[in-house]
Amino acid sequence: MDRFDAMRTFVQVLESGSYTKAALQLNLHKATVSQQIQQLEDKLGTRLLTRTTRSVTPTQEGLVYHRHACVILQQVDEVETMLRKGTSAPAGHLRVDVPVAMGRLVFAPEMRNFLERYPKITIELGCSDRAVDLVHEGVDCALRGGQLPDSRLSARRVGDLRFVLCAAPNYIEHVGLPETPEDLARHHQIGYVLASTGKLRPVTLIRDGRKTEFDVPARFLTTDSAAALSAGLDGLGIIVLAEFVASHYLASGALVRVLPGWSCPSLPLQLVTPTTRKRAARVQAFMDWAHALLLRRMGTQLDVS
Repeated sequence: MDRFDAMRTFVQVLESGSYTKAALQLNLHKATVSQQIQQLEDKLGTRLLTRTTRSVTPTQEGLVYHRHACVILQQVDEVETMLRKGTSAPAGHLRVDVPVAMGRLVFAPEMRNFLERYPKITIELGCSDRAVDLVHEGVDCALRGGQLPDSRLSARRVGDLRFVLCAAPNYIEHVGLPETPEDLARHHQIGYVLASTGKLRPVTLIRDGRKTEFDVPARFLTTDSAAALSAGLDGLGIIVLAEFVASHYLASGALVRVLPGWSCPSLPLQLVTPTTRKRAARVQAFMDWAHALLLRRMGTQLDVS
């Protein structure tokens, strides 16, 4: 057993959530993937994955191994890339796409840092809340939230993006503060329409492991997260915001938490590229930089456990 191959296979299985998808992305037979995982578990003397007919989930040991395996594989890839390229620095034009709020609050303020580190790269930063087609639109790398149905894409999980339910003080003064989720029926939400489905995103709350969706009426709907934020700050209704967006306004008092005893579902956050094979040095450089940037800038608003 080649330990690095088995380690890479394990990471791909965990991040894709399927032996079949991992086999496709690694260009291996499904039986080979299964054999590598079995050999790796035998070598380590512990079970890393729990597999059913419908899903693959990591054990606690699997989560720990995944965290360290990602670091090791990244270091190996960086060394191999450096040796293959010699002393040449990553170069060329790079097209990336990130959600609007991420682009404005996280990536744009740090572009100078990236361009100074890689002076031979030019970068085109697209900011969009829709799921761009990386292959057809010629995008090298994108930051995506949620599950990835497209098997042509390779993903590096960054963490889970947390959300918070909140509202402006003037809205609360006018309508009142909900004391229970059922009270939301007499409130209005800022309706965020998902670009991927064209449907209104429901207000979903979690407590004691139980998830419940609530139909909250919306008089204002938008597909733009920046417009939704402006409407929320203006007091047009209750709004679900990513915690990294809301944190500044919550600290200043421009927004207040609604139903703090409940939580909103988090969203898997991933850096995706069209393929894992023959990834250009400039793309790999951006992915490594972006991963570190997200962990550094978002810190407590990103669950990386």
